[in-house]
Amino acid sequence: MTKSSKKLIFDRSKIEQFVVDNFSPMTQLLHELVDYGIDLLDKCGQYGGSLSDLVVTGHFFGHLVNVLDAVEIQLSKGAVLSAAISARSMLETYIYIKWILESDTERRGRQFYVWYLRQRRAFARQFIRGTSEYEYYMKQHSILPKLNDSEMEKEARKEDADITTILTNKNNNLINQYFDKLKKKKHDVAWYKPFGPNSINDMIKQLQLESEYYYFYSYFSNIAHAGSFEKRIKFDGKAVLFEPIRNPEGMRTLVSVVVPLVLWTFILIIEKYLPKELNIFTQRYMKHWRKPFLSVPNIVVKNEIKRVNKGNK
Repeated sequence: MTKSSKKLIFDRSKIEQFVVDNFSPMTQLLHELVDYGIDLLDKCGQYGGSLSDLVVTGHFFGHLVNVLDAVEIQLSKGAVLSAAISARSMLETYIYIKWILESDTERRGRQFYVWYLRQRRAFARQFIRGTSEYEYYMKQHSILPKLNDSEMEKEARKEDADITTILTNKNNNLINQYFDKLKKKKHDVAWYKPFGPNSINDMIKQLQLESEYYYFYSYFSNIAHAGSFEKRIKFDGKAVLFEPIRNPEGMRTLVSVVVPLVLWTFILIIEKYLPKELNIFTQRYMKHWRKPFLSVPNIVVKNEIKRVNKGNK
């Protein structure tokens, strides 16, 4: 049973009830956006399209809807910090979708597919004795079980051959060769680098999304990489304060980022693949989503927090 002192750091029932009492319209809005995203995803599936279209809709847009669903679940539980990590993934996905659709969509989408296949093949080759990937694995992961399962190696050889056949066909061979040319030691460059930007920062500049990147992406990344010290520990001059594991403070800020991000992505997908849906989307926003989005309360939470002996900072 959880002790009362621990309840100050993590009280599930208290925080979940707080969210129900204060943020229900917001969590319901996110729920409806998830449902609408699933509806768009289904319509994109019926639309079909080229390989690049499927990369945009089935992979990247599907990922964004999946992560939006995670954000809804996390915020409904008052887990704002973990939701911020998911929001970072959403922002990156939006940037990728926008970049692929900006121009040269067929090649950019195929680049991701070729890169993905190369990652799968590299993983399979870790199980094939004699390959550089196998030797690298054995050297770098000496504490892990040795890869000497003959049946596993047989399956890996088949996957290696199958993927290589796809990578070297007339549609993929040129891009695959370019990845070979740019490969650094044991690892491929980022999927967007061949014929494209050198980094995501470079991509941001090309898309003129600097403000989104510097104000949101860097903030989310700091949380994702465990760099937000002030979110976990504070000093009040007398004691060290451990912040609660779940804290709804900052929920309004997060929603003010996530909802526009989702709406922008919906518009990208609709304008490219489902233009007849634009009027339906606009009406739904005006009638059902606009008011709850603009009415998210700004609540400052005064937490009871665990105090420990003050030490050196």
